[in-house]
Amino acid sequence: MTAPIARVEGTTPIAQRLAEGRLSARISFIIWSIPALLSTFETVMFSTIARHPVPPWKAFLSEAPQWYCWALITPVIIAVGERFPIRWPPRARNALANMGASLLASVLVAFSQALVNSWVQPSKRSLLQSTGSWFLSGLPATTLAYFAILAVGSALASTARLRERERRAAELEAELRDAQLSALRMQLQPHFLFNSLNAIMALVRDRDTDRAIHALSLLSDVLRATVNAGEAHETTLAQELEFVTRYLEIERVRFGDRLSVDVDVSHDLLATRVPIFILQPFVENVLKHGILRERAGNMITIAAKAVEDSLELSIEDDGRGLGERNDEPGVGIRNARSRIERMYGAAARLTVGPRASGPGVRVSILLPMRT
Repeated sequence: MTAPIARVEGTTPIAQRLAEGRLSARISFIIWSIPALLSTFETVMFSTIARHPVPPWKAFLSEAPQWYCWALITPVIIAVGERFPIRWPPRARNALANMGASLLASVLVAFSQALVNSWVQPSKRSLLQSTGSWFLSGLPATTLAYFAILAVGSALASTARLRERERRAAELEAELRDAQLSALRMQLQPHFLFNSLNAIMALVRDRDTDRAIHALSLLSDVLRATVNAGEAHETTLAQELEFVTRYLEIERVRFGDRLSVDVDVSHDLLATRVPIFILQPFVENVLKHGILRERAGNMITIAAKAVEDSLELSIEDDGRGLGERNDEPGVGIRNARSRIERMYGAAARLTVGPRASGPGVRVSILLPMRT
């Protein structure tokens, strides 16, 4: 059974209804009135030129029946085409069904023409004879008209279904990206907020007012950035670095000189587009698992470089390394990998492994170069 087709942007009501396989009598009447009026005009003009003028109403009655008969049966033809589609390889059952429907349509058109003309232009022939004559003389044209209607209806239906599938796929993809981005933001807020507030409370207890005010200002900037991001999926590398730098400044309020940060990014790359909040989960992961477990200080290095047509972001630390986590990536890593795959497909890649020199972990994020 064919699934119902939702309203598709960019199609007219007539095309939409044709694509759905259902056409109201009013719309069908409007469509077929065009050839009916043209045929009437042609009959009037030729009869006038031949000096045997025919009244317009009489010309209309002689020409219109076949066209309005098509108007009545067009929705049926489209429905038959939906029920018995002609596709490659052809199926005998569908071909026979359409051939039979084509012959029936030809008979109906011929009968309507014969019936009206028996009143407009009476003759000695019976209605059955007139119908047979109209049927045989018009069979090539009526067969062509039947399959033309079938082809147009099938093409419009296929186009509408394709657009609907594309629209639904785009909506699902956007919803998934939004959900993943929301998940990353939710990962950012709770324990980071609690840890930051605890650090600020400690400064207040120690009556270190200047540092407490500075930390509150940084926290306000970070939270404002998360709120102002809205529905955006990307930001510039400069804005992303500003965000993660403020985040690390707040962490340095807690850890002091034990935490060192080095940012190595060329000015030429700052306008490059990157996923919003892509660095923060990895920096937080480093703080949580990799470093600052001992009294000695540690270094976090954030770098970016152009690799052919791609941008490589990297986050390194000189902490304990992956250890037992080497075989099982955390939720943040899985979430980020899925997120960039959804956004960029095969053009993006995320790898996590040991640092090349000494202990620690290196995260590499490869993205398409877009400015």
